[in-house]
Amino acid sequence: MRKWIPTVLLLVVLGAGIIYAKSQNFFREQAPAARQLVQLTQENIMSFAITGKDGKSVELEQHDGQWSMSKPRTYPLNQYTIDNWLAAIQNVKLGEVVESSPTDVAKYGISATHDQIEIKTKKGDVRTFAFGETLPSGDAVYVLSDKKEIASVPIDTLSGLLLGADDFIDTTPFDWDDTKLSGIEWEGQNSSWMLKSSGNSGTGDSASTSWTLNGKSVANDTATSLSQQIKNLASSQALRKASELSKPVHRFTLSISLGKDDSQLVYQGWTLNDDPDTVWVVPPQSNWAYGLSVSDVNRTEQNGHDQAQTGK
Repeated sequence: MRKWIPTVLLLVVLGAGIIYAKSQNFFREQAPAARQLVQLTQENIMSFAITGKDGKSVELEQHDGQWSMSKPRTYPLNQYTIDNWLAAIQNVKLGEVVESSPTDVAKYGISATHDQIEIKTKKGDVRTFAFGETLPSGDAVYVLSDKKEIASVPIDTLSGLLLGADDFIDTTPFDWDDTKLSGIEWEGQNSSWMLKSSGNSGTGDSASTSWTLNGKSVANDTATSLSQQIKNLASSQALRKASELSKPVHRFTLSISLGKDDSQLVYQGWTLNDDPDTVWVVPPQSNWAYGLSVSDVNRTEQNGHDQAQTGK
């Protein structure tokens, strides 16, 4: 009996080891780590172009960390949208390879003329991605990467990737730092009003700032509300070159005072005889005109007038 004791002990040890190994998933096949669609840092992306379903393209370029639009026109950009797009493209995960070195990509709904992204890197490399039809599972679409393989990406990522020119354009003509704001003067066609601060800082420091509107004391919230209402006005149509405005008629002048030195930003609003429902705003030192709804401009102008009549 004693001669079997070592064998029994060995079996017990082996059994315990197997049970432990199973509990730690040692015998399970590990799923391969998901691949990224793009393995580049934002600094290494020098430009990207997006072609949508309509065949229209938008192209953005980076120079010394500053992005500009090169196609279709050099419109002013919304940096927030650019940052979101760069983050989105870096976070896309590829599914398993469906086909390597494909010869017929059309069967996956992939076209040579739309739903494409092209990225150029700092090293001069060009990465291309063409997106096709939805997989039978319904939760992903086919993608052709660098014309080398067909894989898939989650379908919900496309809405953040296949953007058009309008998505990247900054449509808000008014921009200033409210913490430095010391005055707003609106000279309009129907009414004029002047908001002034008696403190050293702007609406960001309510403890040390008081405000008057046409000489009447108003609450800090009123000052903030007037400033934000103007800054939230956005273009309702495609931007135009300011030089393209034919025989403009002056509609309003907005002067923004900032800081102790009372530096100013001056915005001009214009209407056109053939487009009376739009006010074209030209920001200071800008070549672009932003088309605002005349009703929105009238509402903002009237609000300042009404607040001045009411006072605190």
